[in-house]
Amino acid sequence: MDKKIEVGATPPVTSGEMRTDELAALYSLTDSLYRANTQVEILDAALNTITAVLGTRASILLFDDAGVMRFKAWRGLSDHYRTKLEGHSPWQPGFADPQPILVEDIASTDEPQWVKAAIKSEGICGLAFIPLVSRRKVIGKFMTYYPEPHQFQSSEIDLALTIARQLGFSLERLRADEELRESEERFRLMSEQAPVMIWMSDANGGCLHLNRMLRAFWGVENTELRDFDWQRTLHPDDSGAVERAVMGAITGRKGLSVEGRYRNSEGVYRMLRTTAHPRFSSSGEFLGMVGVNIDLTERYESEAALRESEERLRVALAAGRMGTWRYDLTTEQQSWDERQYELFGLPPSEPPSRDLFLSVVHPDDLSFVQFDLDDLPDGESFLDSEFRIIRPDGATRWIMAHALARSGADGKPVELIGVNFDITDQKENEEGLRLLLAELNHRVKNTLAVVQGLAFQTFKDGQATIEARKAFEGRLIALATAHNLLTQSNWENASLESLAMDVLDSQGVDKGRLAIHGPQVSLSSKAALALVLVLHELGTNALKYGALSNDSGGIDIRWHIDSARILRFMWREYGGPRVSPPKRIGFGSRLIEHAVERDLDANVMLDFASGGVVYTIEVPLHKLMDLPYEHTCR
Repeated sequence: MDKKIEVGATPPVTSGEMRTDELAALYSLTDSLYRANTQVEILDAALNTITAVLGTRASILLFDDAGVMRFKAWRGLSDHYRTKLEGHSPWQPGFADPQPILVEDIASTDEPQWVKAAIKSEGICGLAFIPLVSRRKVIGKFMTYYPEPHQFQSSEIDLALTIARQLGFSLERLRADEELRESEERFRLMSEQAPVMIWMSDANGGCLHLNRMLRAFWGVENTELRDFDWQRTLHPDDSGAVERAVMGAITGRKGLSVEGRYRNSEGVYRMLRTTAHPRFSSSGEFLGMVGVNIDLTERYESEAALRESEERLRVALAAGRMGTWRYDLTTEQQSWDERQYELFGLPPSEPPSRDLFLSVVHPDDLSFVQFDLDDLPDGESFLDSEFRIIRPDGATRWIMAHALARSGADGKPVELIGVNFDITDQKENEEGLRLLLAELNHRVKNTLAVVQGLAFQTFKDGQATIEARKAFEGRLIALATAHNLLTQSNWENASLESLAMDVLDSQGVDKGRLAIHGPQVSLSSKAALALVLVLHELGTNALKYGALSNDSGGIDIRWHIDSARILRFMWREYGGPRVSPPKRIGFGSRLIEHAVERDLDANVMLDFASGGVVYTIEVPLHKLMDLPYEHTCR
């Protein structure tokens, strides 16, 4: 007798038809396995059938994760037996297409003696190894035990294989269900704790699932999902585009990516990007969409802030007429901004280069912008220079350049980053100031000469009387009046009308006793200083002796310009005491008659008419308006 018999290796034995009780047992097994939800229920149902139709003693063993065959369920076996023989198996995990092994008498096999002894001590003589298979690989076995030698009939073998197939299928189904549940649980945990907002919809776009982050965003509880309408949280300006995109994806059974603003639980709109894909059943039925929402608000705000900052910088550079540039010292590549091209008057289509830059630098200033890389110090350093450029349109402009030399890991300079700005106006202002200072220096010297002349003539022969001092002070005040008017126009001109009004006002003349008429005339500095002294002397005489020495007199001052461009100026007094020519010609009278005559090449007429002094000047207009200032008082 063979020690072990594998089905398929032995001649077939005559089989009878399956008995009614066996069919009933298989039906009961099928029903029980269909209803079973746990491994214990599956194994218990299988053992009930095995012991009912194959023998009263049986066991079911499965490989564990370590590949050891372990007892999972049994009937009629002692703890000692199971402990002794656990792990003993004719197959290794993953063995393909295993066949049942039938043992008629254990004593006739070549098993180790300890195995035989353990089996014999349990009262077992014949036994069968029926493999349990999943995907053609062995996952375990069930065994039947007999107290006497047992010759297995083909009907028993068929019945055993039928039970094994159903048992293996049920275990596989249970494993698949458990894997599915485990996978779903992993997905649920992953979705629930994910740092993005995950959702799932039905085929009509209704809400099925929101993960924790998305529920918190909208302030929605799990129990409220069916009634939650996400569309109502959309910003009115975005709702149309978002809803069209979502409905289009659902209708077309396709993915989508769309951005829109949604109102969160705090009533604040946030910009979300929604990316979703369609879900299908195993049969191809469309189930809905699954997607994620990513909050882009901070990114949009940062981008907006960056754009605003860049715009402010652009405006600041434009307002300061500044252009920026970068020079890679390793590759000698340059980059210029738009303003840099504008400064140099070059088209932006010109590739920036060192040669292009040097081509616009004034030849006399090339030494200010050329440098040797070996002369640059290690580390960061600053370079400043001023130079002129000659633009393509021929204009010469002054440029100031500030640059930062940045170093690489070895401390050697690798690039220059700089800013250029136009300082032409500043240079022109500096030149104007220099000329103004020179002119002021010249005019101060001349003014001092005038003061020296006034002092000499006023205090001639040592006559430092109180009256002389007052006359000198009045003349100085008149000069100061002219200086004030000239200073207001940078010593370029003074208004004849303002000059007359200010001189007489400084002497305390009542404006109601004055009449001034004439067109606008701008006097050069020389003409103003000459006329102010004349007007002062006329006013002084009018106050002391003439029309202003009583309460009824007045002064009429008027001028006009004739067709020959001659200014005709007249001072006429009226209503004062009777006038007669002076008996002595003093310095004031000489000043009135000869100051403008000498300094302005004017014709002067002084008439001491009995009704009041009339003083007339005729002077070419060009002499009043553009004359070098070299007034002296002799």
